[in-house]
Amino acid sequence: MKFVGERQLKATRAAPEKFTGGSVWETSALEELRPDGLRALRFSYEPGARSCWHVHDGEQALYILSGRGVVTRWGETTGREVGPGDWVHVEPGEKHWHGAMADTTFEHLAVTATGATHWYESVSDQEYRASHGTETGSAGQAEGGDAG
Repeated sequence: MKFVGERQLKATRAAPEKFTGGSVWETSALEELRPDGLRALRFSYEPGARSCWHVHDGEQALYILSGRGVVTRWGETTGREVGPGDWVHVEPGEKHWHGAMADTTFEHLAVTATGATHWYESVSDQEYRASHGTETGSAGQAEGGDAG
């Protein structure tokens, strides 16, 4: 068993090849105890910052701490807006991205069950704007009950 106190955690700037649109800070809260094991990170995004498209080998849970963000699945133009207290359950192999809305910071915990994360192309400004309805000036959300 391992205990990690908040005072032990240190935020570092996230790798720029994995994020775009602004600065993102990451804090490793739980590191793997065995190869490809469970890990947890806290991510803090500037307004408009977002991850690149990516896929996880294992399941991932996102828990939104503050601000407003958007999560978009591959193949869907419009994402799902998320805010404090919301959970997102990402299936293994599901290509997606997440990031802050243009007018607010965004902070979430990311708990990933097992395996690696595979990083792909950046989310274009057009994809980003379309994901939350600013292409047409209307708010957009994905339909259905399973965000992610």
